[in-house]
Parts: sequence; C-alpha cells; structure tokens
Amino acid sequence: MSAAVSDLKAFEPGVFITLHDVMTGVRKLARVSENGTAYIDLDADDCTPLPIYATLDPVEAGNILGWGLYLVDREPQHSIAFKELCEKLINSGEGVICYNRAAYWAFTNKNFNFEQAMAAAKDQTAKVAKGRAVMDDMIKKAGSAV
Repeated sequence: MSAAVSDLKAFEPGVFITLHDVMTGVRKLARVSENGTAYIDLDADDCTPLPIYATLDPVEAGNILGWGLYLVDREPQHSIAFKELCEKLINSGEGVICYNRAAYWAFTNKNFNFEQAMAAAKDQTAKVAKGRAVMDDMIKKAGSAV
C-alpha cells in the first residue's frame, strides 16, 4: 500500500463520522472506536473495528447531543421535534449505531418522522451488514484453494 492510501485519520473517540463504504458504495455513519483511528459500523459484539483511512473521505458528523444543540441554537423551530424523535429512538430497542443513523438522517433531512428516520437507518444498516458479510466471506476464503 502506498503511504497515501494507508494514511489514517484520527477523530475523537465516540464521535460519529461519515465515510465511504468500499464494499457497498454507500456513504455510512459509523462510531469512532476508543483508539480514535478505527470505527465500528454495526451494533454487534463481534464487529471488528476497521481503520479510518483518509481515502475513505471520513468527515466528522458529531453526535446526537451536538445535533440537538445545533438545532436549539440555529434552527429552534426543529428542536422540539428532534428532541421528541430522539427520545423515541433511544427507547426503540435498536442499537446505538442504528438509532444514531436515524437521528442523523432526521437532522440532515429536517424530517422528524420516527418511521421514516428508522426506515432510513435500518436500510443503511442492512447495506453495511451485507457489505460486512461479503468482506468476512472474502477473509475466510483468503489463502484457501479455489
């Protein structure tokens, strides 16, 4: 790998970033892991953190609290709807990454409908899971006779 391809980007642990998913071609929301140079993109105990390569065009997206505060300060007409949505998302039984995908979708689209936000989050999560399954299969087959 060339130095440019292998360059890692660092972010504050726990913050959410958006980046390109090379397995699916979608832009996804992921949470930065404890070391700051890797990310988790699925709510699963066995989800291996992946490196945050600069070539994936990672951009800090913030977090649910920051999105809410932004709306309070800059778009107060949306702040109550976002707060109510976030309460439903947090209590939805979905994992942290999934419900944050829903909150981020709502925040970026200014659409605070629970069903629509959750549908968008579940769609992205399903695509990420499918890409992870393909990658896991490739890794399992690595080195084996074809």
